[in-house]
Amino acid sequence: MTTIFELVKDPYERKARVIPGLLVALPLLVPLLCVYGAEHPLLTGVIGLLGGCGAIYALASVARGRGKKLEEHLVKKWGGLPTTIALRHRDKFLDSVSKQRYHAAIVAKLGIAMPTAQEELENPDKADDLYMGATKRLRELTRSNKQLLLKENIAYGFHRNMLAMKYVGIFSCLLGIVYGLLIAKILQLTPPHFVPAHLANPGLAAGLTLLISIALLAAWLLYFDQSAVKRMGFVYAERLFECLPSLSSSVSRKRASQSTATGQNSV
Repeated sequence: MTTIFELVKDPYERKARVIPGLLVALPLLVPLLCVYGAEHPLLTGVIGLLGGCGAIYALASVARGRGKKLEEHLVKKWGGLPTTIALRHRDKFLDSVSKQRYHAAIVAKLGIAMPTAQEELENPDKADDLYMGATKRLRELTRSNKQLLLKENIAYGFHRNMLAMKYVGIFSCLLGIVYGLLIAKILQLTPPHFVPAHLANPGLAAGLTLLISIALLAAWLLYFDQSAVKRMGFVYAERLFECLPSLSSSVSRKRASQSTATGQNSV
């Protein structure tokens, strides 16, 4: 229970991992609770027990695992993470003025030398290694940023995990639509026939099931794709680099104190 509480309490875990998992299960949970919940309180209790015993954690873990696996595929396809790509001289996401400013800030604030355009051209792998090292260090120094940077990181993680769960979500929505049609008696199995007149008054349970399932199905099909994940990744990269000016005093003092301590120890 402590693990579940910490999972739901953490904003990144809750929004980027738990919510995608729950959205996959939602088209099936709604009819179960609406149709059978009131008449069978035991079912509601079992669902609550499953959630407390780890179902929420399992859904979040599945979303995270599939998201990480998808990210590996996307990074290979894109040629690097958005934070790495944005720092490349040959990439055009950032304008040249901003890119030069961020490169200079990385050198001044983080003490990591940035390659020139010629050096990047001659050895792109070494240049990417420097870019990745700089962004990793910058992320370490901005972990306490709970404002816009965290929100953009959550948005990227949410879109990535939603895309990773896309086919499972589509299947869940289709099951929800079929079940909604069945409980509204729009679709009947014995004998098999379709009664579109019942669409005018499907009932609360069926109406909610159909509405949620169709809305989520539209989102899976029309919005959550690779371009949306990439767009969120570049937005996060830009917000991350915008944090560089705020590191000036604290990082400089830390580096200076470390240098002083090293000098005293050597004496």
